[in-house]
Amino acid sequence: MKSISSIFTIVMFALLSVTTLSLPAIAQDTITTINKDKLIVGMAGEQPPYNFSTIQGTVIGYDVDLATYLATAMNRELEITLMPFADLIPTLEAGKVDVVLSALAITQQRKEKVLFTTSYGLAGKTILTTKKNMKRIHQTTGFNNDDVKLVALKGSTSAELAKNRLAKAQLTTIDHYEDGVLAILSGEADGMVADLSICELIVYRDNTNELAILKRPIGSEEIGIALPKGSESLQKEINQHLITFASENGIEELHQKWFLDASWLPLVP
Repeated sequence: MKSISSIFTIVMFALLSVTTLSLPAIAQDTITTINKDKLIVGMAGEQPPYNFSTIQGTVIGYDVDLATYLATAMNRELEITLMPFADLIPTLEAGKVDVVLSALAITQQRKEKVLFTTSYGLAGKTILTTKKNMKRIHQTTGFNNDDVKLVALKGSTSAELAKNRLAKAQLTTIDHYEDGVLAILSGEADGMVADLSICELIVYRDNTNELAILKRPIGSEEIGIALPKGSESLQKEINQHLITFASENGIEELHQKWFLDASWLPLVP
């Protein structure tokens, strides 16, 4: 098996340290968690290595390990609720989960709806396509052309990136990454804009040997944990636990486990 470091190149690294981490301003609030004995976390469950359901049906990943640490530090039982990525923030706003921890990019648009903790990582963006499409598009129009058909996950920053940086291309949003892969292989789409780690894994596991990604990422973004508006005290508590976790090399250890070690790959369905 290939070393995971050859699969995930610049996808994610630790941003937290006790010297560089700056905490958001804290305001008074009354919100803690839905259940005082639980930490209910919303995840997509299909974003390996961040979070995914294994062939045995359990949910594991970088985000799951981080959520487990936070729940333990807060003396809460961890409860993970899986849902389509596009439903994560609406479910948080509806008060059905305490936080969203699912490789969620911190954007100004999202900040208008939810609070974010400090960033705990960095994710790259790329385009997944076929080797045939890559050659054809590079030799002719490029991806930013009205003849190019792209797909991206509904409600994702990948979709926003495609709208802004590849505005001339035809964009269709999808509910699941596998829908995008099928669209590419069937010829319905020329490419999928998505997280670099997701695309690298898809290429690695591609039995057709037809898929490929761009040589260089087309963007990167900080990721963080989302909380409901008005929950500044919970935000402060989680930030403090993140500081402790980083100072104890927890972030570095998770990076090693999920981005530099290939042992989890056989568990992906």
